[in-house]
Amino acid sequence: MGDGERRARLGVRDLVLIALLAAVGGVLSTYIGYLGNLINRLFGVPFGAGQLIAGLHVLWPLVARSLIGRFGSGTLTGVLKGAVEFFSGGTHGVVILVVSLVEGVLVDVGMGILRRRSLPLMMITGAVASASNVLVFQSIYFSGVSISFILVMVGLSLVSGAALGGYLAWDVEGMLVSSNIVRRTERPTPGVRRRWRHAVTLGVILALLGGGVFYYLRVFDPFAAPDAARIEGAVEAPFTFRIADWGDDMTTVRAELRGSATYVPTRDYTGIPVIALLERAVLDEDAAEVRVIANDGYEATFPLSEIRSDPRILLTLDPDDEALRLVAPGYDGAMWVRRVTRLVVR
Repeated sequence: MGDGERRARLGVRDLVLIALLAAVGGVLSTYIGYLGNLINRLFGVPFGAGQLIAGLHVLWPLVARSLIGRFGSGTLTGVLKGAVEFFSGGTHGVVILVVSLVEGVLVDVGMGILRRRSLPLMMITGAVASASNVLVFQSIYFSGVSISFILVMVGLSLVSGAALGGYLAWDVEGMLVSSNIVRRTERPTPGVRRRWRHAVTLGVILALLGGGVFYYLRVFDPFAAPDAARIEGAVEAPFTFRIADWGDDMTTVRAELRGSATYVPTRDYTGIPVIALLERAVLDEDAAEVRVIANDGYEATFPLSEIRSDPRILLTLDPDDEALRLVAPGYDGAMWVRRVTRLVVR
């Protein structure tokens, strides 16, 4: 059935499918962000390398647009996915709604270029939609990242969007239709389909599901007290820090948060120096570094020597969500960890 023969409006089945895909994508976005953090640490950079899996964010609107075949299904899936991520406590705040909207619109536009979708078309659409997140973040925050580094992030997003977005969406749709789980609304461009081709997609899906189960059971802590953090590791007296108990030791610093995906103009931050907390816990003689860990598993690592030499590095109560936040003047915004729940000395 061609584009001109299809109903102009989305039906109940379409809306249910969009809601399901958006819900899954929005919930998994926190886990995907955690994976991105792991990739950054693997490459030894605070941000950027995580764009290697950025394509997973556009997978959901691509699958919806491919299965439903109507303009607007990709945009609606993207917006709903962004809303789920926002209301589930996504670290990007309301900006994720704009990012997801742009991704969804690009999916609809890209998939609407040809009358019949094809694997190359889906891969190109996924690549462009995935890369848009870098440009949207940079245009909003004007974070001062060099043009060369932005181009590197765009390049990684293009590759990821083509592979983990376009190719994966093409294969997932094929598996869903061939298994009679869903019904295709239009005929794709004929192409070679071999059973072994699904092995890659099944492997990615199983890896994501297995990792997601581990993440939500062992890493992510949605019930952690937002105003408390555990000081532990290579210390003699581990304890739980609550900012309300340290009112007399507060200090104020003035700093600007400048990161690749976040920017906060220069303002005052009042909190407790991290070195004061570590001294209270009594550091072991061989302590060398401090891991600052958030409730979603995100973390940043600081050499202990830098913590000792810079009392401006604070833990403060973020007025936006009443949770602990690390303030690190002079460091990239990726090091300003939000929703801190643990400081681990090692």
